[in-house]
Amino acid sequence: MIRLFGGLLIFIVSAYCGFYFSDLLKKHRDFLRSVSGALTFTASEIEFGHCELERIFRRLDTSPAMYGFFNACADKIGDCGIRRAWADTVDEYIDRTGITEPEKDVLLQLGNQLGMSDADGQKKAISRTVKQLDEYAGLADAEYTRLSKPYRSCGILLGVFVLIIIA
Repeated sequence: MIRLFGGLLIFIVSAYCGFYFSDLLKKHRDFLRSVSGALTFTASEIEFGHCELERIFRRLDTSPAMYGFFNACADKIGDCGIRRAWADTVDEYIDRTGITEPEKDVLLQLGNQLGMSDADGQKKAISRTVKQLDEYAGLADAEYTRLSKPYRSCGILLGVFVLIIIA
């Protein structure tokens, strides 16, 4: 009875791991898409709204896929400036969102341009970043499509295998 209970517990844990890794891929894809859309909104606000970046960032975190990214950045702007706040926020959110090194570099390059140039320079930097993030989101979507089912299936199959071995 204890072996069966242990096998069942291992089955549940391995199935959970498969679904967890599949969900990480989905969260990564959704984060990239959300940031891309938010940056497009930021560019239009810079052009037409003439608002400070802190106010713009506070209005952006409407999607749960953002994990409070822009609000965290807005909170830090007053203390250390936009460049440092952006870099710190990107570093802080790497683990939550699954950002890869190339994506991190793209976001950090944008942080170097925000607030440091005129409106046209900022719009161009945002446009370039959105284009690159859309490419990365496409790759993340392809990776999710390719790997999500195998992750889930391997988790379940590993659990079944251990359950059979133990029982």
